[in-house]
Amino acid sequence: MSARIPFKAGSQLLAMSSLELLLAAATYSSLGVVLPFMVMDLEWSWAQAGFGFTVLGAVTGVASSVPPFLIRRVGVRNTILIGGVLACIGLYLLHGVESLPQYYIAAAICGLAYPMMASIPTTFLVSRLFQRQSTALGVAATISGIGTVVGPLMVLGVLALEGQTWRNYWEYQAIALLAAAVLCAIIVGLERRFTRPAREELVAAQAEAAAPTVMPDQVELPPTRSSRHIYRTTVDWTTKAAMRTTQFKILAAAYCLNMMCLVTVTSLSVGHLIERGVSETVAGGMLSIEALIAVLIRAFSGVLGDIFDPKHLVSFALFATMIGCAVLALTTDHVMLLFYAVGTGIGFGTTQLACTVLLLNYFGRKYNLELFSAMCVTGAISALGPLIGGVIRDVSGSFSLIFILLSVLSAGVFMVVLFMKPPYPEDLSSTEGDPVGDADIKYGQMAE
Repeated sequence: MSARIPFKAGSQLLAMSSLELLLAAATYSSLGVVLPFMVMDLEWSWAQAGFGFTVLGAVTGVASSVPPFLIRRVGVRNTILIGGVLACIGLYLLHGVESLPQYYIAAAICGLAYPMMASIPTTFLVSRLFQRQSTALGVAATISGIGTVVGPLMVLGVLALEGQTWRNYWEYQAIALLAAAVLCAIIVGLERRFTRPAREELVAAQAEAAAPTVMPDQVELPPTRSSRHIYRTTVDWTTKAAMRTTQFKILAAAYCLNMMCLVTVTSLSVGHLIERGVSETVAGGMLSIEALIAVLIRAFSGVLGDIFDPKHLVSFALFATMIGCAVLALTTDHVMLLFYAVGTGIGFGTTQLACTVLLLNYFGRKYNLELFSAMCVTGAISALGPLIGGVIRDVSGSFSLIFILLSVLSAGVFMVVLFMKPPYPEDLSSTEGDPVGDADIKYGQMAE
């Protein structure tokens, strides 16, 4: 028997995923394609233009602490609306940009808006709507990941029209994103609890908190042999208690490293391969293959996360990233470069999803909003990847060393994750008070 997803829950998941698709397409995926035209018209250097991308990434990471604050106080629906308005303002500023300060301010506003409409509110909704959370997150990540594919096509499509320039493109995206955010907020608001401040659930009565939660897609399913090997805590850890555990720090490190590898490979791999004699067509093609693999693997990984322990998915993804980065650094053979594209594609498409599911499995859903955002904040460090790679290129004359370094770091985190054990409340014997929130201290259990 398969689980049925009610129309309302499915519509809310589709709305959030589609909004993130457009958001990714309108910002990260588009900026790299539009920048050459902006550089030409505004007579900037590439260092000046590239710094805007760094601002966008850094602010997105740091601003990941904002959505939990808003969701707890004004609800998910209003958080999405605020993000939509900010994104519209940022993109419209890009439409009229004439100077570097204007460009950096616009990038910062877009970075501030991004987490309000991306994976943080999506994960919050999924954790409250679905029993099979890994599968639902995999569907959401697959849909939103298409934004990396359609973004460049949207830019080229607009510029191909007579009389249209890069300024028109940012104007159209500002209008489209605001409209999408309003529509998404309306659909999400069909569930009344998402229109109210989410802090209400933190002060719910003990009896209500202890009562089993019925998920909209939950049906009676016979336990399977494989599902019993997935650890899921029976209690909700508080934010402070969870963040003190070694497991949270390991997951944050894996997430941060994955993001650093992603932005570094995306921004530097083509230039690196061209410098080593690979044609522009092959270099760009490998990056496209990587993006396609990353999109396709997300749905597959989501399903596997409900069958096998997501820890194994993180380990496999980091191992694939390690191989991919090493191949990228050391070879220019076209056949071998496929291992780079497939390896990094698997790594980028799986690591974030599996780390998100592990947070829910290890620490519960009650404080996941704060925990997931804290993990996302570490992604701000990833913005340093291209900068470090550029410095290494200027000093050594090659990008190879940065990819070797990323491969070594991936190997180190892979080994740590491989031997990671689930956290137990007794691991925090020095914590004052109840380390896991309102419920009595219990051990985690293997899900059936």
